[in-house]
Amino acid sequence: MRCGSGFDKLSPLLRDKEFVRLWTIGGLRGAMRWLEILVIGIYTFQVSGSPFVVAMLLVFRMLPMVLFGTIIGAIVENMDRRRILICTCAVMTLSAGIGAVAAAIDIVSLPLLAALAFINGLGWATDWPVRRTLVGDVVKPRRLGNAMSLESLTNSATRMIGPLVGGVAFQTVGLGGAYTIAAFIYGLTVVFAIKLTPPQRSSPTKSSEKLFARLKTGLVYVGRNQVITGVFVITVIINLFGFAYVAILPAWASENFQAGPVFVGLLASAEGGGAVLGSVILALRANHKKYFQRLFLIGSMTFLGCLLIASKFTLYGVAVVILFFAGIGIACFTVMQSTIILNETAPEYRSRIMGVLAACIGAGPLGVINIGMIAELTSAGTAIAISGASGLALIAFVTWRLQKIWC
Repeated sequence: MRCGSGFDKLSPLLRDKEFVRLWTIGGLRGAMRWLEILVIGIYTFQVSGSPFVVAMLLVFRMLPMVLFGTIIGAIVENMDRRRILICTCAVMTLSAGIGAVAAAIDIVSLPLLAALAFINGLGWATDWPVRRTLVGDVVKPRRLGNAMSLESLTNSATRMIGPLVGGVAFQTVGLGGAYTIAAFIYGLTVVFAIKLTPPQRSSPTKSSEKLFARLKTGLVYVGRNQVITGVFVITVIINLFGFAYVAILPAWASENFQAGPVFVGLLASAEGGGAVLGSVILALRANHKKYFQRLFLIGSMTFLGCLLIASKFTLYGVAVVILFFAGIGIACFTVMQSTIILNETAPEYRSRIMGVLAACIGAGPLGVINIGMIAELTSAGTAIAISGASGLALIAFVTWRLQKIWC
């Protein structure tokens, strides 16, 4: 009975063609994002043997979010987001195609991979102020929790499928084959984006408002809402001290488990598997606003705690299981992150506030550099342990200072 009730809540979303197209684009782009991150990490570690160099390649992938996320959010308010989405999907297709051609003619280099990572990172930086804001526009407020749960479900599935496909592709068809797969999938996102129709916006921003005025107004809006501020600060913490572990995962898998590409991919996908389970549960049950903030905090701390525990295990199977539970935690974090922001923000401010969220997520490069340096000086496992413990301590402090984030 309960299960049927949960599926009834999802049914209107799954019948909405606009939402389904946006959801599909997010899933396809997400899968290729994780495929690229993994294959670039494996290739770089094989070439350089340095966890720090591997981390720096991920920095290039993430840098556009912190540099341009807030600016993109302010700019796109007066633009056709559908056209922007089409353009970014096309650019990511072209970038992956260049990688495939470069590998085919044997001119691949780490600077070229860094440049391609930066370009596709720029496309990813538009996801929050463009695609996810479009989701907020087409979905009714009472369905936002369920919609963001489906978004997280897809993202979690891509975190599981992308690395697995990447590991198998790298081992069987090499770097060029992996980029060829990515180019084809990105091409499909262009097709889905073209089929979208621009949604009607209820309260458009005045076109006469200057860019810097929009930026200032958005930041003031954030500062006046303790819940939004808390979500943003914890998002920065998670990206500095949590997600950064992905950058040195190939090194960690090699040092602790002597894992080859396929087993590196399996380890990377374990978190995604747990997140899929967590997202399914939330998709069926995430309709009580009073629990959103607590789920966000509990999920954040569960994720970091599991990383801390897993970091020192030398048994591969145990590490896979712990990362699976870390994925359940990250599902709560990612679902509630966008849901809380969209619920707390007036429609006319959503693009710029989601742009600020993208910039907070883009803080990850600093964490990647930090964890890469610690891994270079100690070991990948020690770096993950230090990072996880630091993140837990900071979230406890933020919860104490911004108590409304728990209420």
